Amino acid sequence: MRTQVRKIGNSLGNIIPAAFIKQLGLVEGAEIEVKADGKKIIIEPIKRQKKRFPFSERELLNGLDAHTAHADELALVSGKELGE
Repeated sequence: MRTQVRKIGNSLGNIIPAAFIKQLGLVEGAEIEVKADGKKIIIEPIKRQKKRFPFSERELLNGLDAHTAHADELALVSGKELGE
């Protein structure tokens, strides 16, 4: 696909066509890597690692039983909390 280099402020830039944005799953603010390879410009999306919780489910549940988990207690939700 051919596009044109455009003036953007004091720099030059290019618009990424919508088809590529959709194909690559890009969103506004996504980070990309731009590099030169000989006479080519390569633009690659940077895949962010999903934030990992500091503890696994197994670690969080370790040692819980009906007593330590307070399974015998029920939460009472007030109408005010429900927005009534």
